[in-house]
Amino acid sequence: MGESRAPAQIIFEQLAAHLGPNTARTALRMFCERAVGVAPEAVTRADAPRVLEALRPMLKTLVGPLESDAVISHIERELS
Repeated sequence: MGESRAPAQIIFEQLAAHLGPNTARTALRMFCERAVGVAPEAVTRADAPRVLEALRPMLKTLVGPLESDAVISHIERELS
């Protein structure tokens, strides 16, 4: 499904749908650097689970636990 898109693009699209594009872009940049030490465009599919786990607490706060779990699950499916 998401094979032709970069992992960061897949994550960004889902975050943007729930947080807006500016917040999603900022969060993605911050959590990619924090979780794996690279810019979003350098994140690999192998890095993505660590980025998603780093994003989880922020998402729970902003969209609630059920919605955050759904967003993370959707991203994981797209990345697989």
